[in-house]
Amino acid sequence: MWLVLTVAISGCATQGIDPYESSNRKVQAFNDTADRFLLKPLARGYRAVLPDAVERGISNVFSNLAEPFVAINQLLQGKPVQGLYDGGRFLVNTTLGIGGLFDVGAGLGLEKHAEDFGQTLAVWGVGQGPYLVWPFWGPSNPRDAVGDLVGSFAFVPTYADDVGVRNSAYALWVINRRAQLLDAERLIKGDRYLFIRDAYLQRRDYLVNDGIVTDDFLDDAL
Repeated sequence: MWLVLTVAISGCATQGIDPYESSNRKVQAFNDTADRFLLKPLARGYRAVLPDAVERGISNVFSNLAEPFVAINQLLQGKPVQGLYDGGRFLVNTTLGIGGLFDVGAGLGLEKHAEDFGQTLAVWGVGQGPYLVWPFWGPSNPRDAVGDLVGSFAFVPTYADDVGVRNSAYALWVINRRAQLLDAERLIKGDRYLFIRDAYLQRRDYLVNDGIVTDDFLDDAL
């Protein structure tokens, strides 16, 4: 099963980076409409009501909850030292940082890393496949979609017994994440679809290669 998945995704990579641009644009238009009338107003209200310190604390808590999964992916990618580093960061922020409210680790030189299962699949040789835009979720590709699915099981609130608590945590995470992107929207220039696509692909390339970026796909935007 795993071999079939690897071959299928890798095979998609040979078909071009964005063979589904027409349908992707339609999905993005749908997402943009939903965002404009629902998520963006909620994010603006969230930012207007909460003090910056509180908003930052909430972001820190969600970030801290993801640290064990970051450490696990470091280990799966053959980076044990980084895995122990991120595990230590989680312990420090969970204890001294009061459950992650405060990023004490950063002050101690334990900077945050961004590792997920999509990156792990890349390290294992799985091709990213074509660029895809999912309804409500946004930019992705087959490899990262699998990574996100696996990562969803590492989201701690998923295991809350109380449905209300679980759903509230999900909603808070989504709104907090959207609020963090409000300022970034000002950077979008020209064709919105191409800008978002290339920004997403470049960031994923950057993360997968630990800071070394290849720009082959940028020619499509010129």
